[in-house]
Amino acid sequence: MNQSSSGILFLLSISVGVAMIGLGIIWPLIPVYAVELGAGGFLLGLIIASFNISRSLFNPFAGQLSDRWGRKKFMVTGLFVYAGVSVLYVLPSHAEMLIFIRFFHGLASVLVVPIAMALAADIAPTQKLGLYMGTLNMAVMFGLGIGPVLGGTIRDHFGMDFAFYSMGALALLTCLLVVVFIPSDEQRQGAGESRNASSIRKMLTHRVVLGIFLMRFLTASGQGAVYTFLPILALQLKLTSSQVGIVLGANIFLIAFLQRACGVLADRVNPKYLIIIGTFASGLTVFGMPFVEGFLMILLLNILMGMANGVALPGGLVITGKLGRTMGMASLMSLTDAAWSLGMIVSPILSGIILDMFGLSYIFVVGSLLISAGGIVVTLFLRDYQSVEV
Repeated sequence: MNQSSSGILFLLSISVGVAMIGLGIIWPLIPVYAVELGAGGFLLGLIIASFNISRSLFNPFAGQLSDRWGRKKFMVTGLFVYAGVSVLYVLPSHAEMLIFIRFFHGLASVLVVPIAMALAADIAPTQKLGLYMGTLNMAVMFGLGIGPVLGGTIRDHFGMDFAFYSMGALALLTCLLVVVFIPSDEQRQGAGESRNASSIRKMLTHRVVLGIFLMRFLTASGQGAVYTFLPILALQLKLTSSQVGIVLGANIFLIAFLQRACGVLADRVNPKYLIIIGTFASGLTVFGMPFVEGFLMILLLNILMGMANGVALPGGLVITGKLGRTMGMASLMSLTDAAWSLGMIVSPILSGIILDMFGLSYIFVVGSLLISAGGIVVTLFLRDYQSVEV
């Protein structure tokens, strides 16, 4: 089978999008589920963080191995494990059990999206890297946007367990799609991936890589406040599970809608400017969330946050993709993804402590400051960066 790069991208986008719908289904439900099982603020933070602890530990190693051994086998393995772990969510009788389930769920996830991103960058023509990365990220975000809407509706009408079973079924379907339709590494022709991978230490001594790494860490630390504790804020505002799903879904849909357009823009201008503008704008929207009331105002701020992140994300992906062609594509994609996961570890734990000591509003204020710090870091570390073709 000899498929064009655009054909592989199309099939890859469908496959990853379906998998992300499954993950998105349970995304707004995990905090509520943990609270129903008796979790307090700190335990809730640990439950959320365990997913990203696993991702931070295993992401860099998975990327380095994929650069040496290929892409497809890693994705198939990850999706199969994903499906199996999904069923375990219905078993806990105590909140503490969710820590272990989330840890193994995170382990499976490092074999899917970062490796898929590396594959998209491998096959992208030099002048269309932003378009390809934006297209795949659009599929990821559409899946995550559809998922919360479905998840809230499923819980309201069919119960929590059915949501977990739905996630598992979609992961299994995606696994089958990848097995059947995505060509093996040996069958792909003209792919540009390197079989050599730089060490983690060498990558982090590169000024631009370090800047992207720190920016991803700080913005994740701040944005995690929204993605983790917005459902709790919504409960205080007496929003339904369906309304929470709509709010989170709108946030992610706006990111998705902007990915291709901003990806093309990142191919034409210096992508660092997209990162800087989007990051600072995102910080401002998060700051306003605890000071508004009602469904419509929360929805509006999440729409603006989605637009800001939609501008920022393609810029980071393009810079990472260009550097990855010499450093090891999956290695660098996984390293920057690990930075995001590290931030998502800090965010729920720090936010849980802030919730217990100071109250819910301060979580969003601190989150806004962390996101803004990410904008400052990328401005300083990438001040001399010039977009070059590799």
